[in-house]
Amino acid sequence: MSVPPLALTMALLAAVPALARPPASPREPSFRDAVAAAWARLPQRRALAARQGVAAAQFAAGGAFFPNAPYATGTYINDKILGSNYNYITTQGELGTPVWLPGEGTATQRAAAADAATAAADADAVHLALAEQVLGLAAQAAFAANARDVARRRLATAEALAADLAHRFHVGEASESDALAADAEAAGARVALSAADAQLASAVAALAAVTGQDAVPRLAAPASRPATPLALAAAPALHPRIVAAERAVAAAEAKARLTRIENRDSPTIGVEGINEKQYGSPWDTRFGVVFRFPFATEARNAPLRAAAEEAVTQAQVQLVLAQRQIGAAVRQAAAVLAGAERGSAAASRAADELDKRRGEVERAWRVGEMPLIEVVRADAAAFDADLARDKSRTELDAARQRLRLAEGILP
Repeated sequence: MSVPPLALTMALLAAVPALARPPASPREPSFRDAVAAAWARLPQRRALAARQGVAAAQFAAGGAFFPNAPYATGTYINDKILGSNYNYITTQGELGTPVWLPGEGTATQRAAAADAATAAADADAVHLALAEQVLGLAAQAAFAANARDVARRRLATAEALAADLAHRFHVGEASESDALAADAEAAGARVALSAADAQLASAVAALAAVTGQDAVPRLAAPASRPATPLALAAAPALHPRIVAAERAVAAAEAKARLTRIENRDSPTIGVEGINEKQYGSPWDTRFGVVFRFPFATEARNAPLRAAAEEAVTQAQVQLVLAQRQIGAAVRQAAAVLAGAERGSAAASRAADELDKRRGEVERAWRVGEMPLIEVVRADAAAFDADLARDKSRTELDAARQRLRLAEGILP
């Protein structure tokens, strides 16, 4: 005796619970792989590398012999242009260079080193922000993939039911209205699958724009350690954003120290030669040393010091804000994770119970104890529960990853 298509489908679903959530493909990338791919093609990396190059050049300049380039000047004077024509001729030349103020070169190198450290920390913070962006896009793609998989299973069940009803109608065991209703349910399932395919394609395209990969990554993360009470959770000290803010404060302070040292223009020192002559006169050539030492004035220095101190204050403010924001983000992520764990457990129980009910309703319909509409309703409720279960699992995986990112842990 042949087995009705619907009964065969129900038997397979009951015998293989893993079909409710297909196993990951061996080639499916991990979340770590997706973040690495996104980081490798991030355009901002060039800007971050350029900042490191600027800091390296400034450090090298701080170790040079002179703070700026040497200079040369020359003067030639005669009296012919005035018409006197006494043959007075003066030729004068000067060669000199600026020199460092005391401690200026060392302070310049320290400021450059602080800038380099800030750039490196900013790179880590950008990397973390990119991981957060990839997580959001990957979660949306995973939700869409779950919806597409459930839509496929719903269509397979609806088509099996329609085929079964068509067979029963032809042999006189079912009414035409039931057969038409089953066909309509299968058509609706095809429309739902088409919409799910479109949503998945859109989500994957958005993810691929960042990662360069069309595959949806796995979001599974290690189970979190026992949560710290939310009232006690604090911002992690080694969080990349906090480290970047701390280094920004150090860089601003180093520049403020350099500003206090550079309280005047660079002094200059050089040699000068003068040749003066007149026909028939005993004039000759002279050589000497010249120097220039500018004075420090409040009109020049006060605005520079104020701007440097303002930069330090702004950096300190950003550090405090980063600590508060990250502490709040950790607490929020922990709360979301706790809710996701409870929701996933409840959704799994509901899906199991509705799947059992679907089998019972289908068996009752076959013996004539329930109308076809109850089978359709039971199938819809079971597949909705499957979708909710799959979504809750994805939300749980994403919540675990989000807590790790909130704590500053890169995948």
